[in-house]
Amino acid sequence: MRATTPRRSLGEHIKTRRKRLGILQAELAHAVGCDNRTISRFERGRSVPADLLPRLATALGLPVEDLTSDVGQIEPTRDEIEVLTVFRTLPDSGRAYVRGLMLGLKDGSVTR
Repeated sequence: MRATTPRRSLGEHIKTRRKRLGILQAELAHAVGCDNRTISRFERGRSVPADLLPRLATALGLPVEDLTSDVGQIEPTRDEIEVLTVFRTLPDSGRAYVRGLMLGLKDGSVTR
């Protein structure tokens, strides 16, 4: 039996990709030519007008088909690829240190 992932809405795709790129709703809105309240509404499930889809997809660095399809995984950003590439070159002790640092940042036990 194969495990299936739940279908994601267009709004979830938009929000996930925007966050993965590290941009704010206002920045995405500016790139698309609308206001940040509109982006917020899209992310909460309001339908996206067909004429905005190409601009939205371009601003998110995706083909329209990828934005509107039920994709289980989103391509990593350049920063994520760079971090992973460097991480893979570290010795085991370095990897353990980086993992500990990242988990500490996540749970708040390590501050910047």
